[in-house]
Amino acid sequence: MKKLVSSLVMATLLFSGISVVAAADTGADSTVKHSKAEKKEENRVKLNEKAAKWGVETTDQTNKEVKAAIQEAKAAKKAENAEKKAAKEAKKQEQLAKLNDKAVKLGVNTAGKTAKEVKAAIQEAKVAKKAANAEKKVAKEAKKQEQLTNLKEKAAKWGVETSGKSAKEIKAEIVAKKAEKKENKK
Repeated sequence: MKKLVSSLVMATLLFSGISVVAAADTGADSTVKHSKAEKKEENRVKLNEKAAKWGVETTDQTNKEVKAAIQEAKAAKKAENAEKKAAKEAKKQEQLAKLNDKAVKLGVNTAGKTAKEVKAAIQEAKVAKKAANAEKKVAKEAKKQEQLTNLKEKAAKWGVETSGKSAKEIKAEIVAKKAEKKENKK
């Protein structure tokens, strides 16, 4: 009987150990499966966040479809940014061309200069041109006054009254006096 009881105990222990191991294995499998499911759900949540950021609809779409839509959205954004950059560069070149035209008109050398340097050079040239024009105007006025003075001296020599008369009127009277004198000599 001792043999029978000990055999039963051993069999119980043996089978209970197997069942414990088997129970542990099934528990481990379920946690692994649970981890995979959790991981898959976490990935889906992250994917949905990315999709929301890029404005992609995720309803009734697989993860692969969502990823592809996100990639398309990224590519579209890149293309849009490239277009904006190209438009900005074109506008910059157009402005530089206009600046260069102004610079050429004012005689400013633009070789190797940035837009800011060209603008500064144009401003300097404009100021110099205004100063030169002012000098020319002053010189012209001085010459006009000198001619008027000479004309008045001539008028005094010919006996022509100059007060309140323009230079043309004085010249006309001097010419008339010369013609009269020439007439008298004959």
